[in-house]
Amino acid sequence: MYEQILYDVTDRVATVTLNRPDKLNAWTSRMEAEVTAAIQAAVADDSVGAIVLTGAGRGFCAGADMSLLSDISSTGVTERHRNVSANESLGENQRQHSWLITLPKPVIAAINGPAVGLGFVIPLYCDFRFAASSAVFNVIFSRRGLIAEYGIAWILPRLIGLPKAIDLIFTSRKIDAAEALSLGLVNRVLPEEGFLAAVQAFAREVATTVSPRSLRVMKQQLYAAQSQSLDQAMDVAITEMLASLECDDFKEGVAHFLEKRAPRFTGR
Repeated sequence: MYEQILYDVTDRVATVTLNRPDKLNAWTSRMEAEVTAAIQAAVADDSVGAIVLTGAGRGFCAGADMSLLSDISSTGVTERHRNVSANESLGENQRQHSWLITLPKPVIAAINGPAVGLGFVIPLYCDFRFAASSAVFNVIFSRRGLIAEYGIAWILPRLIGLPKAIDLIFTSRKIDAAEALSLGLVNRVLPEEGFLAAVQAFAREVATTVSPRSLRVMKQQLYAAQSQSLDQAMDVAITEMLASLECDDFKEGVAHFLEKRAPRFTGR
């Protein structure tokens, strides 16, 4: 079914693996279509509670395949490129890669190696970013004569602050996993040995111990609040709190605590 990715569902965790290891998982239009299809399948699958995105081999993603960039450099921008970039028919937060923040399930980037250019941007739209100790990061756009692509000028300052974002975007300097952690770019740095298994264990814990309904609603709240006033965010919180008090997951949340057992959330 897939040519440039791998897809697996085990213990309520869907793992999507970019699978062009000989090219450091450089991004192609085929890969984008396959990643989109796999993640949509995970969202539609009631047995999946969390999604992990990672790369095969020693890299996460080296960015857009240089053969594609070379073609554009030689032939110029075509109408197809303009249409793909515009995506004017899509709704709010539904453009390339930013659509990840609208998913109702948590997405965890398992950054196992170099994350460069587009490979730097995509994890920014994931809910968690875990890095292997060997991972390196590089925005790279300024060194290719490009600009702050795919909404990075919006998302990166929100994650690490404007001064730090300016540093990384303007200079395109390479940083290692330790600096990425100190900047707040990643949530955790884990040993290279057993890295993916450790990330999957975290995903499995989230998928099995937390209400899917709570996660779905809170994710909407958090990202929507980035463009809301405090009063607007408070109004949403009050409405959603009252709704949660009537849902099945709230009743189960109380019951499993009182009965001292593992939760059996349904997402309703």
